Amino acid sequence: MLAKTGKAFDDENYFFEPKWDGLRALLFLRERKLELQNRNLRDATESYPELQKVKDSIRAKTGIIDGEVVVLGENGTPNFGHLQARFGVEDPKRVSILAKTTPVTYVAFDLLHIDGQDVTSWPLVNRKRRLKSIIKDGPYLLYGDHVEAEGTRFFKEATNRGFEGVIAKQSQSQYVPGLRTDYWIKIKQINTTDCVVVGFSEGEGARVPTFGSLILAAYDKAGKLHHLGNVGGGFSNDSLEQVKRKLSKLRTEKPTIQGPVDSPTPVTWVKPRLVVEVAYMAVTNDGRLRFPRFKRLRSDKDPLDCRLPFGLDVS
Repeated sequence: MLAKTGKAFDDENYFFEPKWDGLRALLFLRERKLELQNRNLRDATESYPELQKVKDSIRAKTGIIDGEVVVLGENGTPNFGHLQARFGVEDPKRVSILAKTTPVTYVAFDLLHIDGQDVTSWPLVNRKRRLKSIIKDGPYLLYGDHVEAEGTRFFKEATNRGFEGVIAKQSQSQYVPGLRTDYWIKIKQINTTDCVVVGFSEGEGARVPTFGSLILAAYDKAGKLHHLGNVGGGFSNDSLEQVKRKLSKLRTEKPTIQGPVDSPTPVTWVKPRLVVEVAYMAVTNDGRLRFPRFKRLRSDKDPLDCRLPFGLDVS
């Protein structure tokens, strides 16, 4: 079941849950055997062996639970950057080490089946009540709790604590597998920052005449540019043309920043003169903007005023 996007609101017919920034996964419990399946329907059981410990914390013989695999920080909020270290690791020894050094927790927020009974047609309020009754919280398992009605206040509190947003869910809604419905509404916190454009990647397809993405950077306190990632989304046809015209006048042969830049196509470097405002969800552990989207050109902004966001200064 998937969510549509929206803005924060209040409604007595809705539950509001933190938006857990992790790996969405179904948990299957069959006669003390536990398996995980990600949203692409791929088996993820072997990637998180520490979650086998939650079998004794679920009071059911069989069940299907919907939830999120997360790595929790010291303040109890999810850290997606740490979770990324667990992605794509197949070597059993490496997996075993990461299970100890970067353990995950399964946050259970919905119940689909319980002891042979399909409960997807039950109202959410009943499904969550039953789910809470069978979950015993522990280091590797948490019940995904909620607040009722006061979505605006909860959104502010959740994002202030470090969550990326909230999910609003109709309390009387049924569970509809695989579909994006109005039953669930995703409300995200959006951040913005000003970045210096230091290059652009070669465009493909409809983007051949312009560019694929902009290479972004910002200055540290010592006046050194650091790579913040690339942005390829959010452009209109007009803004693509406008930015490309400005970039054409700033080309340079030498790389504008040091270190590697991930790009599927060749990069053309430009002098650090152009500033763009970029929206993003968060900053990863390696200092990259997560889910960046172009918002606008900032011709009023001095490139030297573009500073690393969220105290990422490494000078």
